[in-house]
Amino acid sequence: MIKYLLLGWELELYTIHEAHYIYCYLEYLFSWLKQSVIRAHEQCLSGEAFEKRLVKRNKNMKRKKLERNHQMVLQMAEIYQTISRAYVKAFEGFAIQGKLTSFLDRPFDSEVTRFTHRFAPFNIAIPMPLDTSSYPTLRYIIDHAEPGRETELFKESLHHFTNVKATLEKIPPQQSADHLAKVVKMNCVQLGLLVNGHNKDSLNPPILDFSICHNVPFLKIT
Repeated sequence: MIKYLLLGWELELYTIHEAHYIYCYLEYLFSWLKQSVIRAHEQCLSGEAFEKRLVKRNKNMKRKKLERNHQMVLQMAEIYQTISRAYVKAFEGFAIQGKLTSFLDRPFDSEVTRFTHRFAPFNIAIPMPLDTSSYPTLRYIIDHAEPGRETELFKESLHHFTNVKATLEKIPPQQSADHLAKVVKMNCVQLGLLVNGHNKDSLNPPILDFSICHNVPFLKIT
C-alpha cells in the first residue's frame, strides 16, 4: 500500500490538491508499519526465549541465530511517518492561505468523494482502510481556522522536518539517505521563510519538485 501511494508521485498520477490526503494516508500506513514491526519483533523474542529453554533441556540441539535488522526498518518508518506529517501540516497551512482554493471550490466536486475513489483499492487490503470520518478535509480546516493558524501549521511542519534532519544526520552515509536529507534541509529553509510570512499574499499553489528525491518533494513557493 505504501509503495502503491509513493509510486503515484513517480507516475505523476496526483494533482497538487490531492497531496494532503495522500500524505495523511501515508502517515497512517507508516504508523501501522511501525506497530507491525514492533509486534513481529516481540514475537521473535518470545520464540527465542522458548528456544533457549529447549536448548537447555537438550544439549545436542543447536540454537539458531536471529538476524536483528528491525531497528533500521523502524527508524525509516519513523522518518517517513514524520515527513508525511510535515507535509500534511504544510498543506493545511497552504489551504488556509488560499493557495489551494481554486482546486477546492470547483462546482460538482467533493473532497470526500475524491478521497473515497482514490483509496478504493484499499478496501480489501490490510490494514483496515482509513475512513473518511477520520480524515479532516481541507475545506473543514479552512472553515474552522482561527487567525494566524497557518503560521502555527508552518511552524509544526518545520518542527517535523527539523527532527527528520537531525535523525538523518546520525545515519551512516548512503546515496538514498543523502538525497532525502538534501530535500529535508531545503524544506526546512522554505518552511522557515513561510513562518516569517514569505509570499503570504500569493495565491499560487505550491510546486512539488521531485528532481532530487523521487518520492519526497521539495516545496517550491512562488
